[in-house]
Amino acid sequence: MRVIAGKARGHPLTAPRGMNTRPVTDKIKEALFSSWQLQIVGAYFLDLFAGSGSMGIEAISRGAEKTVFVEKDRKAVGIIKKNLSSCKFTDGYIIYNDDVFHRIELLKSDGEQFDIIYLDPPFTIDSIFLPVIETLSDGKLLREDGIIVIRTRKEKEMPDKLGKLEKYKFKTYGISGVHFYRCML
Repeated sequence: MRVIAGKARGHPLTAPRGMNTRPVTDKIKEALFSSWQLQIVGAYFLDLFAGSGSMGIEAISRGAEKTVFVEKDRKAVGIIKKNLSSCKFTDGYIIYNDDVFHRIELLKSDGEQFDIIYLDPPFTIDSIFLPVIETLSDGKLLREDGIIVIRTRKEKEMPDKLGKLEKYKFKTYGISGVHFYRCML
């Protein structure tokens, strides 16, 4: 696993050990960031279920103005800090060692908004996918033209419309499915 492009291009990243995290593959990361290339510079990026932090770190490397990492597992938070340090990133980010549902509510109450929200919930907890997208379905955390992207197992069904959100694209990469949402006009 590595940083694909930007300031930290080619830099290796460490992943937490065990089965609790599944680092996003370079293929998926490259495809997503290629599609976001016009949005990422100066963007506010929210990395939920951050794991190793590879998605948020890629965002910082490519010029995101602010990146927020949310990860519940303390060991994974330690890995995120280690990866940021080894990439020599010292600012432009915040790390929360917190439950994603709790932090989403706090971010909403603080009036935070993001251009890109990336979610990578654990595949082993199938019951988490719908509730987490429901928590975001009011659109309060999205800036104008902001998007939400959630990675699932490729066979996982996700709603086409939910609250203010509509799914506008779905892509498969190996065993993964990636669902793209935006606010309906």
